[in-house]
Amino acid sequence: MKGVLNEADMGRLKIINIAAYLTEEANRAGEMEKRHALELEKAKEEALRAALEEAVNKFKGSKEFEGLVLDRAERIYEQTVQDCRKILQGTGRVSEEDLLLLDPGLPLNFARDGRMVGTGDAEDGADGDNPPKA
Repeated sequence: MKGVLNEADMGRLKIINIAAYLTEEANRAGEMEKRHALELEKAKEEALRAALEEAVNKFKGSKEFEGLVLDRAERIYEQTVQDCRKILQGTGRVSEEDLLLLDPGLPLNFARDGRMVGTGDAEDGADGDNPPKA
Protein backbone atom coordinates (compact mmCIF):
# COMPACT_ATOMS: atom_id res chain seq x y z
CA MET A 1 0.00 0.00 0.00
CA LYS A 2 2.97 2.23 0.54
CA GLY A 3 3.71 2.13 -3.16
CA VAL A 4 0.25 3.44 -4.02
CA LEU A 5 -0.07 6.01 -1.26
CA ASN A 6 2.54 8.53 -0.40
CA GLU A 7 3.30 9.85 3.06
CA ALA A 8 0.90 12.79 2.71
CA ASP A 9 -1.97 10.45 1.78
CA MET A 10 -1.16 8.25 4.78
CA GLY A 11 -1.28 11.31 7.02
CA ARG A 12 -4.70 12.27 5.60
CA LEU A 13 -6.04 8.75 6.22
CA LYS A 14 -4.89 8.93 9.83
CA ILE A 15 -6.60 12.30 10.21
CA ILE A 16 -9.79 10.92 8.62
CA ASN A 17 -9.71 7.92 10.99
CA ILE A 18 -9.15 10.17 13.97
CA ALA A 19 -11.99 12.44 12.82
CA ALA A 20 -14.33 9.45 12.40
CA TYR A 21 -13.39 8.20 15.85
CA LEU A 22 -13.94 11.61 17.40
CA THR A 23 -17.30 11.91 15.61
CA GLU A 24 -18.39 8.55 17.02
CA GLU A 25 -17.29 9.58 20.50
CA ALA A 26 -19.13 12.88 20.18
CA ASN A 27 -22.28 11.04 19.06
CA ARG A 28 -22.03 8.67 22.05
CA ALA A 29 -21.48 11.58 24.39
CA GLY A 30 -24.51 13.33 22.88
CA GLU A 31 -26.64 10.21 23.36
CA MET A 32 -25.45 9.87 26.94
CA GLU A 33 -26.23 13.53 27.54
CA LYS A 34 -29.75 13.01 26.16
CA ARG A 35 -30.22 9.95 28.40
CA HIS A 36 -29.04 11.88 31.43
CA ALA A 37 -31.32 14.79 30.55
CA LEU A 38 -34.30 12.42 30.27
CA GLU A 39 -33.40 10.77 33.58
CA LEU A 40 -33.06 14.19 35.20
CA GLU A 41 -36.44 15.26 33.78
CA LYS A 42 -38.06 12.06 35.09
CA ALA A 43 -36.49 12.64 38.51
CA LYS A 44 -37.79 16.23 38.53
CA GLU A 45 -41.30 15.07 37.60
CA GLU A 46 -41.25 12.39 40.29
CA ALA A 47 -40.04 14.87 42.91
CA LEU A 48 -42.72 17.35 41.88
CA ARG A 49 -45.38 14.63 41.96
CA ALA A 50 -44.25 13.54 45.43
CA ALA A 51 -44.21 17.12 46.72
CA LEU A 52 -47.68 17.74 45.30
CA GLU A 53 -49.01 14.53 46.84
CA GLU A 54 -47.49 15.48 50.19
CA ALA A 55 -49.05 18.97 50.02
CA VAL A 56 -52.46 17.54 49.10
CA ASN A 57 -52.33 15.02 51.94
CA LYS A 58 -51.26 17.72 54.36
CA PHE A 59 -54.12 19.97 53.22
CA LYS A 60 -56.63 17.10 53.44
CA GLY A 61 -55.62 16.63 57.06
CA SER A 62 -56.09 20.30 57.92
CA LYS A 63 -59.00 22.00 59.68
CA GLU A 64 -59.34 24.32 56.69
CA PHE A 65 -60.07 21.39 54.37
CA GLU A 66 -62.53 19.92 56.86
CA GLY A 67 -64.30 23.27 57.07
CA LEU A 68 -64.50 23.60 53.29
CA VAL A 69 -65.87 20.08 52.89
CA LEU A 70 -68.44 20.52 55.64
CA ASP A 71 -69.51 23.91 54.27
CA ARG A 72 -69.98 22.46 50.80
CA ALA A 73 -71.81 19.42 52.17
CA GLU A 74 -74.10 21.68 54.19
CA ARG A 75 -75.02 23.68 51.09
CA ILE A 76 -75.69 20.48 49.12
CA TYR A 77 -77.80 19.12 51.96
CA GLU A 78 -79.83 22.33 52.29
CA GLN A 79 -80.45 22.46 48.54
CA THR A 80 -81.51 18.81 48.51
CA VAL A 81 -83.97 19.35 51.37
CA GLN A 82 -85.41 22.42 49.65
CA ASP A 83 -85.74 20.51 46.36
CA CYS A 84 -87.52 17.64 48.13
CA ARG A 85 -89.86 20.08 49.86
CA LYS A 86 -90.67 21.74 46.56
CA ILE A 87 -91.40 18.41 44.86
CA LEU A 88 -93.54 17.21 47.76
CA GLN A 89 -95.42 20.50 47.92
CA GLY A 90 -96.09 20.24 44.19
CA THR A 91 -97.99 17.01 44.74
CA GLY A 92 -100.52 18.88 46.88
CA ARG A 93 -100.67 15.91 49.24
CA VAL A 94 -98.16 17.07 51.85
CA SER A 95 -98.87 19.85 54.32
CA GLU A 96 -96.39 22.59 55.08
CA GLU A 97 -96.09 21.26 58.65
CA ASP A 98 -95.04 17.90 57.25
CA LEU A 99 -92.57 19.58 54.88
CA LEU A 100 -90.89 21.14 57.89
CA LEU A 101 -90.35 17.68 59.36
CA LEU A 102 -87.72 16.99 56.69
CA ASP A 103 -85.45 19.30 58.66
CA PRO A 104 -87.02 21.70 61.16
CA GLY A 105 -83.76 23.66 61.35
CA LEU A 106 -84.00 24.78 57.74
CA PRO A 107 -86.42 27.53 56.76
CA LEU A 108 -89.33 26.73 54.53
CA ASN A 109 -88.32 28.95 51.64
CA PHE A 110 -91.60 29.02 49.76
CA ALA A 111 -95.31 29.20 50.39
CA ARG A 112 -98.35 28.74 48.21
CA ASP A 113 -98.61 32.50 47.72
CA GLY A 114 -94.93 32.72 46.81
CA ARG A 115 -93.71 34.58 49.93
CA MET A 116 -90.68 33.49 51.93
CA VAL A 117 -91.61 31.66 55.09
CA GLY A 118 -89.12 30.86 57.82
CA THR A 119 -89.26 27.84 60.10
CA GLY A 120 -90.72 29.78 63.02
CA ASP A 121 -93.22 31.59 60.79
CA ALA A 122 -94.46 28.40 59.19
CA GLU A 123 -94.89 26.58 62.52
CA ASP A 124 -96.58 29.52 64.21
CA GLY A 125 -98.99 30.36 61.41
CA ALA A 126 -99.56 26.89 60.03
CA ASP A 127 -102.78 26.09 61.87
CA GLY A 128 -104.13 29.64 61.92
CA ASP A 129 -103.38 30.23 65.60
CA ASN A 130 -101.86 33.42 66.72
CA PRO A 131 -98.13 33.04 67.41
CA PRO A 132 -97.19 33.02 71.08
CA LYS A 133 -96.00 36.36 72.42
CA ALA A 134 -92.62 36.48 74.05
